[in-house]
Amino acid sequence: MATVQVELPPKLVPIFSGQADVRGAWGGRGSGKTRSFAKMTAIRAMMWDRAHREGIILCGRQFMNSLDDSSMEEIKAAIRSEPWLHEHFEIGEKFIRTKSRRIAYKFAGLDRSMDSIKSKSRILLCWVDEAEPVTEEAWIKLIPTLREEDSELWVTWNPESKRSPTHRRFRESRTDPRVKICEINWRDNPWFPSVLERTRQRDMRDRPDQYDHIWEGAFATVFEGAYYVKELIAARDQNRIKAVSVDPLLPVHTAWDLGIGDSTAIWFFQVVGKEIRVVDFYENHGQGLPHYVAMLTVKGYRYGDDWVPHDAKVRELGTGRTRIETLEGLGRKPRLVPNHTLQDGINAVRETLPFCWFDAQRTDVGLDALRQYRSEYKEDTAVFNDRPLHDWTSHAADAFRYLAMAWREMQPEKPKEPPKDRVVFEIVDGQLRSNMTVREIIEAKRRKKAMNG
Repeated sequence: MATVQVELPPKLVPIFSGQADVRGAWGGRGSGKTRSFAKMTAIRAMMWDRAHREGIILCGRQFMNSLDDSSMEEIKAAIRSEPWLHEHFEIGEKFIRTKSRRIAYKFAGLDRSMDSIKSKSRILLCWVDEAEPVTEEAWIKLIPTLREEDSELWVTWNPESKRSPTHRRFRESRTDPRVKICEINWRDNPWFPSVLERTRQRDMRDRPDQYDHIWEGAFATVFEGAYYVKELIAARDQNRIKAVSVDPLLPVHTAWDLGIGDSTAIWFFQVVGKEIRVVDFYENHGQGLPHYVAMLTVKGYRYGDDWVPHDAKVRELGTGRTRIETLEGLGRKPRLVPNHTLQDGINAVRETLPFCWFDAQRTDVGLDALRQYRSEYKEDTAVFNDRPLHDWTSHAADAFRYLAMAWREMQPEKPKEPPKDRVVFEIVDGQLRSNMTVREIIEAKRRKKAMNG
């Protein structure tokens, strides 16, 4: 075969050079990563075919209801873009394979097809595109299916959350030399089209809050259906998310969402006048109350009240004690949050957030939860439900709802203004002249009556 020249964005050249078990790229729109990886799968297929290898190139996404949701069309376009590549393949409506049929593409949704994927033999390459939502369970099941000595996993994605399993696997763990991952964005694409440049400029002008996520590979800060978007954007723009020191002379109060066999989330806050300094956050699961009390002790704050929801006064079947009694027995000072509806609590959070200052580092995970806490989307009606989506954000969001209700309860009552006394006026010689107040008139009548017996 004659030597051919493959054009790739320069940032991807080292990713595809040398040996690797994992190759990947993450970033924003217009980087060229998807088309580049699609083309490279075809080049690999051609190379294996010429070496008389037989096997499968598996293209997966977390969600794939049909081939229309797959990477098939992207791969077809990449193959057709190079005549020397195109002549090596058979492309049908529902298949892509080399003309020898030694190498074939398969497409699968990881959420539904893991059992069938595990049974596939001789997977030479697995490319997972749009990998951000892939679950940890899916990664655990998928990776061991790559059993060939030189088989590889390729991953491409647009980041959304630092809590995603994809981020944790492929960006936080970067010490293995056989894992080659890079960031790539629109400016790294030598063939960035003019039409996308116009779109990018419009997004920069009209959607500044979403621009970095769409184009620069940043984590999302605005989520469709999220409850507290405006308030948290305002907190960021007003520089209320930064390093916040703990005043040692003031008590640190806590607001708890108490999970039973589930996560427990705790916010730590100080109240300074109308200002709420949210200084810390902690969440864990599968632990009893002694664990959380011990954790509070280790943090070493000077504590005030522990605000807990109303269900904390329900007696547990195992112990016969309420969680309030358990907390009191562990030396805490629990107080019940005023009973309220879910919607009242959400409104309370919206009213409370403008008064909050968040420690950026210690409350990072909790803030992510508040940003992503959103109403449930109903696919059948294409509208957002009036109920929140129950996911990893729920416990932190519920605990903050209790913080907002507690802060309301902690506000001192406004002193009642003394009743305003009225002044009686009289006209003397055609002039308006103030005389006695009503109170003075009443008092004068009382004295006169007492003197007259």
